[in-house]
Amino acid sequence: MIRFSILVCPVIILLSGCENEKTKSPPEEEYHAVKVMTYNVLFSTSDDPTLEVLKETGADIIGLQEASAARLATMAQGLQYFYHSFPKTPANLGNGDTGILSRFPITRYFQNGVVIRINPDLEVAVFTVHLLPYPYEPYDFRDGIISTPEEAVSSASLNRFPGFQPVLDEIADALSEGYPVFLTGDFNEPSWLDWTAETAEKQMHFGKEVEWPVSKSITLAGLIDAYRAKFPDPANFPGNTWTTFQAEDEVYDRIDIIYHTATSGMTLTDIRTVGGPDDAAGITVAGYPSDHYGLVATYLLEN
Repeated sequence: MIRFSILVCPVIILLSGCENEKTKSPPEEEYHAVKVMTYNVLFSTSDDPTLEVLKETGADIIGLQEASAARLATMAQGLQYFYHSFPKTPANLGNGDTGILSRFPITRYFQNGVVIRINPDLEVAVFTVHLLPYPYEPYDFRDGIISTPEEAVSSASLNRFPGFQPVLDEIADALSEGYPVFLTGDFNEPSWLDWTAETAEKQMHFGKEVEWPVSKSITLAGLIDAYRAKFPDPANFPGNTWTTFQAEDEVYDRIDIIYHTATSGMTLTDIRTVGGPDDAAGITVAGYPSDHYGLVATYLLEN
């Protein structure tokens, strides 16, 4: 296994808008693995518990949703990370709603993503999205607004997929340039890998088999659902990320997802949800603030 040498750059975050200000030459560190995280922070929560969650996970690259530009800057300062806050796009709910934090330098910008230099021989493209939350078709099934898989696909295709298409186009461009790709986000739509014939037979997901269009398009674009790669059985390992809040009529599902391309020299070794001490999560943090579970995937760097 090659020990990649990475220059880790401490940063001074200037709230005036500079995103990658650097200080003195950093020490050289060796990294054998990279942790990628997706996390909807819940906009109404305070900064301190959010920062504690990020520190506890040890994530190196983080796609955030419901994170204002000011909060992103605060998180970057607390972690001594690089960062980029995205303006409003069709795939993001508002100006400064999504962003990326990175232990490693950011070298290029897309409308919905960035390029990150993990080491001198490896740059990756990282995208993050926060798609339209309503209409949320699982709630529509619950409430009797829709009753068939066809209605669910039609609704999602009309309301959510058009905002995601530009991201697919950017991912295709990044892949054509040879970048390995990570896609993180709160997709506000279930995965077609979860609403299967098997789960329908077990009366999960209202007994429906649905080919949800956003996740289906990501699979067709060549990306791999990290959680399903490690836990391919959705009936026994649902991996729900919505929601940490408990209610009698709530509908629980997996809408916070990390995708990656199959890349030589970078192997998925672990993936865990992040929640509070009373949650069914792989990583637990006291005072966990969000209504979404976070998700952290670990990738081994090797020959």
